[in-house]
Amino acid sequence: MVTQMESKQHKNLMARFKIQVIVFIGLFVLSEIILRFIGMKAGTLIDDFQIEDHPIYLPRFISDSNGINHLDAHSKALMNGSKVNAQGFLGEFNYTKASIDSIRLKTGKKIVMIIGDSFVEGCCADSVTISYAGLLSHQKQYQLLNFGVAGTDPQQYALIVKRYVKELNPDLVLVNVFFGNDFLTFKRKVTPGIPLTYPFYRNKWIYATPRDYLSNEFSYVLKTPEEAYQFYMRQYTLRGDNRNYFQRILSHSVIFSKIYLLIEHKYKEWKWVKNHPKLKVDVNELTHVHMRSIQQDCDAAEVPCVFVGIPAPAETEEGSALTGKYKHLFQEVPYIVPSYFKFSDYDGKDISNHFNNTGHVKYAHYLDSLVLDYFKGHQLTKDSLKLLNTK
Repeated sequence: MVTQMESKQHKNLMARFKIQVIVFIGLFVLSEIILRFIGMKAGTLIDDFQIEDHPIYLPRFISDSNGINHLDAHSKALMNGSKVNAQGFLGEFNYTKASIDSIRLKTGKKIVMIIGDSFVEGCCADSVTISYAGLLSHQKQYQLLNFGVAGTDPQQYALIVKRYVKELNPDLVLVNVFFGNDFLTFKRKVTPGIPLTYPFYRNKWIYATPRDYLSNEFSYVLKTPEEAYQFYMRQYTLRGDNRNYFQRILSHSVIFSKIYLLIEHKYKEWKWVKNHPKLKVDVNELTHVHMRSIQQDCDAAEVPCVFVGIPAPAETEEGSALTGKYKHLFQEVPYIVPSYFKFSDYDGKDISNHFNNTGHVKYAHYLDSLVLDYFKGHQLTKDSLKLLNTK
């Protein structure tokens, strides 16, 4: 028989339990609100991927027979002031041997090739004309050839060097490497005829080559923007057509959907590695092999090449320490890093952010000093590169 004391204790326990439940629900709801406020989205693992019923693809890139990505001259998604030449790069004239020879003959200018990603293309200056490459494109002492294409990586840079350096025979090659996201994190397949990325209106740029453990194939290629979007819906969200009722319920919570998708991805990666135990990828070598290829191809063409690292916004406080931070990726290939940039020179703090107008001007001065020093007869040895880095 339950005594009055036991009954009272039971009521107290139930009361405490109810309070704990209410507190838990309150904290959970508060956490959901805070996470949404700081930009995290429910139902998706990647916050910059928007779940849409009718995603709008914005053609921006063209891939040639060599797998080199070029700008689509007819795209409505290019930056203000963009003028695309016949080779699919930013320029007011064509990058051909005949046009380069004509510039040398008529003006006596040296020729400088600059290669890179969206930083070189000009993002995120108000216009291409006031980006650092735009500011350097009308220098009196040299003519700049802009081979910057947004969303690309060292594999693209190596393909450009192999295709164009011997033909154009520049006097100097500048390879700009953004430390925020330029380094390869998985092996991707060169995709002739298929662009490296599929940009969507107000949405994420989707890479054509997904992770092997997600596609369950080696170097699978997403052949169309529609396939790419649906792949991301199925693999990175809980709203794809492959999801069941329970998963769709979880998709309404930031916390539950993030945890579920993270565990799902980790499990798929573990399963892939387990099924391919002999497959080991040296992540550092994925980037280094292309750096080395660029250097070797430039050496074979007897064209000097300089790798210049661009700090990510969060790295600006590290200063000169950045010079050795990425040695494991460059290895024997020398590189330099400007050490005087500030957070205020960027348009945000994330690794996806770029120079603002001020940052572009500062970087233009830095590159101009580097180029002019070289053409004044200062050979770009490892020691001189270190000296330039302190300027």
